[in-house]
Amino acid sequence: MLTTPILFQQVAFDAAFDQTVFFNVIGGNQVVSNNLKILDNDTLAVVYDATQVTFRFEHVIPANTLINGKNYVMQVRTFDASANASLFSNSVQFYCFTSPTMTFTNIPVGNIIENSTFLF
Repeated sequence: MLTTPILFQQVAFDAAFDQTVFFNVIGGNQVVSNNLKILDNDTLAVVYDATQVTFRFEHVIPANTLINGKNYVMQVRTFDASANASLFSNSVQFYCFTSPTMTFTNIPVGNIIENSTFLF
């Protein structure tokens, strides 16, 4: 018998990079694979539905699978060696955003600041 997994909260991440999602399972049969389903939170269209074979309580979302600037909701379920499926976990809402970039436009010539303080 499989127990319902518990999906952990997900901080916003950049969809241009792989992202690992973590969950927990308490008791029940040995988990041998998991299935992660991600829906667009605005349209409820399924945008990702994949199964990964692993004993770990994690699922890696490949880079460029999702779109930055969007809101999503996800659920995970697990499978045992006999291909029995658990119920889907709790739903977790999250966002994808582009990683920020920071630039300085007033660094001195040579890009060296020779003091411990500098007025930008």
